[in-house]
Amino acid sequence: MLKEILCDAFKSNGEPRGPIKFHKGLNTVLGGHAAENSIGKSTFLLIIDFCFGGDTYGKTDVKNYVGDHTICFTFEFADGLHYYSRSVSDPNHVTICNEEYNPQEIISVKKFREQLMAGYKIDLPGVTFRDIVSRFFRVAGKNNDTVINPLNNGSQTASDAITSLEKLFNLYRFVDELKAKLKTAKEKKTTYSSARRLELVPSAIRTQTQYKKNEDRIKELLEKKSTLTRDTDSALLEKEMKRKDAAADVASQLKAIKREYGQLTTQYRIVTKNKDEQFITTEDDLQHLLTFFPTANIKKIEEIESFHRSLSCILDSELLEEAASLQLLIKDVTAEIQRLEQQLAELGIPSEIPKEFLDEYSEIERQISGLRSQNEAFLRTQELKDAAAEIEEQLDDAEMQVLHEIESSLNAQMVRYNDSLYDIKREAPTIRFESKSKYVFTTPRDGGTGTAYKSLIVLDMSVLKLTPLPVIAHDSSIFKNIGDDPVDKIMELYLQSDKQIFIAFDKEQAYTDRTAEIVNNSAVLRLNPGGEELFGWCWAIKNAGAEEKN
Repeated sequence: MLKEILCDAFKSNGEPRGPIKFHKGLNTVLGGHAAENSIGKSTFLLIIDFCFGGDTYGKTDVKNYVGDHTICFTFEFADGLHYYSRSVSDPNHVTICNEEYNPQEIISVKKFREQLMAGYKIDLPGVTFRDIVSRFFRVAGKNNDTVINPLNNGSQTASDAITSLEKLFNLYRFVDELKAKLKTAKEKKTTYSSARRLELVPSAIRTQTQYKKNEDRIKELLEKKSTLTRDTDSALLEKEMKRKDAAADVASQLKAIKREYGQLTTQYRIVTKNKDEQFITTEDDLQHLLTFFPTANIKKIEEIESFHRSLSCILDSELLEEAASLQLLIKDVTAEIQRLEQQLAELGIPSEIPKEFLDEYSEIERQISGLRSQNEAFLRTQELKDAAAEIEEQLDDAEMQVLHEIESSLNAQMVRYNDSLYDIKREAPTIRFESKSKYVFTTPRDGGTGTAYKSLIVLDMSVLKLTPLPVIAHDSSIFKNIGDDPVDKIMELYLQSDKQIFIAFDKEQAYTDRTAEIVNNSAVLRLNPGGEELFGWCWAIKNAGAEEKN
């Protein structure tokens, strides 16, 4: 849990405030009797969110008035105390500190959030710490305090919000596998469609009508082929077609063997060139050498040359063997080329069947093959579409089962909490998932503003109770429209939780004595105008900060 926050910029009547300590359960930031604004209640809740890895505080205009400042804070987990600091001038990093808040190591805010996830022992696949916590820190400036779509976090879509809730309830695993299958199926469909568009596969038809037209045309061509061959010797025709296939096969072999011939002749030229271009040192060469280098050791050079000549003899022998071997291979390959060329020439002899007949027959075969390819591509596309549609239907069914389970659990818990708020039972808020991308949150037969915000608190408390969500925060604006008696019972509800709850609350004398008692006993920070604001002054008042800046 969050244990303390310390910042040199926090002042009270010009003096440092010192560390602000927190405890389990309810922690209240208490405002003045007149419900004054601009004293720092919401800002402090954003600072708490900042300590939980949030980004909103780092984007506020506070630093324009207070200047760069660093928030120091401590978390307590099962393995002990963990000290950190985070500066508004570099909110993308968090510093690990010792107990005096002296820097020890700088880590990314992403890694820091992972440490919080581990510290709270939250083992939920596919979800980040901020995705769990952020939507339930309902503070002015975060744009997530709407009572219409309370699961949405800022500009997040309902679909993404629902997915996050499935993960928070640890039920996402039941739909995750199907979502992965659906993604793969859609990628296959898209890839195949792209291949058709780029004409890598036949792409002429796209409708069932076109498919039927192709089938009819294939039928016509088959009948035409039958008529064409009716008076032709079928055995002779079959023989001719086999001859054409054999000629194509021989041509392919001939192309490959000629490529091999080219490689062998190239190797032979290299070998014979190396053999012919050897350099031999003569007696005259050595005498010329003495002309330029009179002190040269001719005897030593002659010994080296003798060694080189012995090596040259060995190399000559090896090159001769290699050349002879290559000549034999070239001879064999040449013979094979001649054989294949002869075979191809024989296969190319015209048959007894007229060329006009063969041309027409081949054209019919080509058209039939093309039309069948188009239809096969059309059927393949339909198969991929049907496969994706089937998986999507399975996913919808599985996801609705998961959402109905969440819906049932939440609604039951909200009834229990709502009943505890009233002496006479009233309608509890309900959540209904109409699809995987749409939900409705209402309180039946009660559309009042106060009821809506009360229901928002009941929803958050229910999620806090039923899931690993470790903390929630409610700003003072949420309580303003709720009646005194429900607020009294809401405070009692807060006290029932061992998980940390942070609220900003003011005007405590306008509520019941019990509410005043609870917020006073749970207060961790008291703010008032006139020097007791969070930073010791209010920049909303003209010239209020002149003394601070001097």
